[in-house]
Amino acid sequence: MEKLIKWLSGRKTYFVAIAVVVLGLLQGLDIFTLPDAAWPIIGAVGLGFMRASISKISDEIKKPKRKK
Repeated sequence: MEKLIKWLSGRKTYFVAIAVVVLGLLQGLDIFTLPDAAWPIIGAVGLGFMRASISKISDEIKKPKRKK
């Protein structure tokens, strides 16, 4: 399980984006219909992952650089 979590680190936003595209295509082709209330939830999850990534990057930028 730890390997899976490590592998997903930094990729969660991409998975949410791919899921939205796939679900949108399936709904557009009338193969699968997602309830209307699910779209804002999926969007919030994606934005949450994106915000976490941006926070992680900004923390890395703020760290003082070590001299070699």
